Formats: sequence, C-alpha cells, structure tokens
Amino acid sequence: MKPILRALALMAFATLALAACAHVDPSIVNPTKVYRDAPVEKSKLAVSVKPRNKLNESPSALMYPFWVSQKMENTLLVGRELARLVHQTWTGEAAFETLVYDPQLIYRGPEQAVSVARRAGADLVIVGIVPYLYTGGSIDSTAVTLQVRIYETRGGTLLLSMDQSARVNARLTQDWILFDLHTRLSDSPLAEAMASIARDMAVPIKSWMPPTDEELGFADSSQAMTRGILASGSPLAGPDDGDASRGMVAGLLDTAGKGAKRANNSLKLKVEFDVDSARIREESYGLLNELAKALKSDALKGRKVVLSGHADSDHTREYNQKLSERRAASVKAYLAERGGVPAELMRTEGHGETRPLVPNTSKANKQRNRRVEVRLDN
Repeated sequence: MKPILRALALMAFATLALAACAHVDPSIVNPTKVYRDAPVEKSKLAVSVKPRNKLNESPSALMYPFWVSQKMENTLLVGRELARLVHQTWTGEAAFETLVYDPQLIYRGPEQAVSVARRAGADLVIVGIVPYLYTGGSIDSTAVTLQVRIYETRGGTLLLSMDQSARVNARLTQDWILFDLHTRLSDSPLAEAMASIARDMAVPIKSWMPPTDEELGFADSSQAMTRGILASGSPLAGPDDGDASRGMVAGLLDTAGKGAKRANNSLKLKVEFDVDSARIREESYGLLNELAKALKSDALKGRKVVLSGHADSDHTREYNQKLSERRAASVKAYLAERGGVPAELMRTEGHGETRPLVPNTSKANKQRNRRVEVRLDN
C-alpha cells in the first residue's frame, strides 16, 4: 500500500509544482513545502430577473456605491470601495459602453436611485447591496455576498437581478507525506473575490447589450469578407420591417418577433456615400479594395455575387428604394473599373429602408442600416 500512496503523493507534488499558482520550497531534511494561492470559491450566479431581448442601442449607465447592510464601521467607505472594484472589472470587461461611477452618491432605495440617474441623463442605474461581508485579511478567510440590481430610468423597471457569494479560505497545512501543502492568501483576498464575482456578472450583462458590428456580419478585411461571403448563399427573407424602430430600452420590454432583423447570411459593408447621392466617398475606397481582393481570391474567383443596397428611414420609401439601387450600382462599377472584378459576375438590387439591421433610432444605427451587402448568387 505504501508504494501506491508514495506514487500518488509524487503525482500530486508534480501537479502542484507545475501549476502557475504554486511555489515549491525544497528541503532534504524536512518535508518539502509547496505553497499555492488560495482560490476564490463561489456559489452559482443566480439571475432571477433578466431582459427578454437585446438592447437596441448602447446604454449609458450610472453606478451607485454599494450599500453594506451589515452593521460595521465605515460602511459608506467600504461600500464605495467595493463598488469601485466592480466598476474597474466591468470597465476592463467592456460590459457597458458608458459606465459612470459616482462615489459621492448614497443609496436610499431604488426609487431615489432611478430618479437621480434619470436627472443625470443615464439610461440605466446600477445598485448593489452587500448583505454579508467578513474580511480576514491575509491571515483568515474572507467571504462576501453581493446583490446587483439594474433598473431602466425611463419607468424604473427592474431589468436585471443577480446574486452571488464568494469565499477565499485560509486552509491549514495539509500533510502529503513527501511534502506539506500550504495555502497562501494574497494581500487582498476581498479584491480577488469581488473581481471574480464581477467577471461572472459581466457575462449576462454583455449578453443583452446591442450586437456588435462583427455579430451583425460587418467586415473590413479581405479575409473576413471572404469568410462572410462563403457563409452566404441565400437572400434575406422576411416581411417589411419599416416599423422596427423603437426606443433604446423599449426593446427589452417588448416580446420578440417585431424587432429588427438580426440576419447574418451575407457580408455587410459600411460604404460611405455623399449625402443623398450614390457617389462613393474616398474614405470607403480602401474597404472596396479589400472587397475586390476577396472576390478575386482563390476561394471566390469566378463565383457570382449579388450586391444589395440598403438605406435608413430618412426620406420617403420611394426615394430610399431608388437611392439604394443606385448605390449598389456604384459599388459594382467601382469593383469592375478599379477592382478588376468581372462585371458579369456581379448583379445588383436595392431594398431601400425595408430591411433594417437595427432600429433607426441613432446616428450610429442609421449608419449600420445604410449598408451594402454581398452574398453568393446561387
């Protein structure tokens, strides 16, 4: 039996020695000491309220200092620092495009927080409650529970509710016959626990943020364009979506089905044209040159494609329909005359404003809808 235990001990020792978080202090006389960083042990993230749909536009969010409900000294200061840790983590994770943290605010309930955020011009307000906190520093275990609530400021609706607990244990020395395993606490286990919770909570937050250009199918390099075109092959389907525009937060509260299209079965390009014109701006030449390179690549050489023009909701439908057709034709002419793509391999069509990718509720969204799409012509 002893050889088996010895082998297991050696395997455990080797595993720990190879781990990035382990430090080995070898000894000939005494058992070798192996040190590892104390891991953050967490409960499963509980999400009790979440949005039904993605946001239509990137929101601006105001974040409050956390409210520490447990009786302790300097609760306001502690709450400010805990919120700062989460804010720093979410900023690094790009959970929000605009996230403002005001450490001078004092949480006095959701109604007051919503009102303050609304007056500040924020679309969302983030509040956090810490019902349990024990800090053992670098000598004892640390435990914290965090409850985060995110409200929209237009009507005060609770959009997202998340709860999670984390603990960093200070374990005693473990004897593995050939070596002793010592758990090593960091200088700030509470910061590690809060950052770990914040990273978990960033996942559901990012899941209902507006889709990125890449997710919508936009590309700006010949390699990415080639992949997008090869993945296409069928035209966009669906009824007229002219009434898809809605408010930023309204999309979260409505049922799915009437929202803008999220179809990704064709390559999307942000080709810039002069205002109310089919004349391509010089800043888009590089983009179209990349498209020409993709169409002449080994993967697409000789393949027929469709160039379809799209418009935002400005002007009338009749005007936008004709404008989208003329812009698609301009792209074809550029690719043939300057890009060296055979004209007979390209055909054009226009869809006007009838197939928006996103609601026409902002300048950025309108730019996404004023696009040219490329797909294989089957």
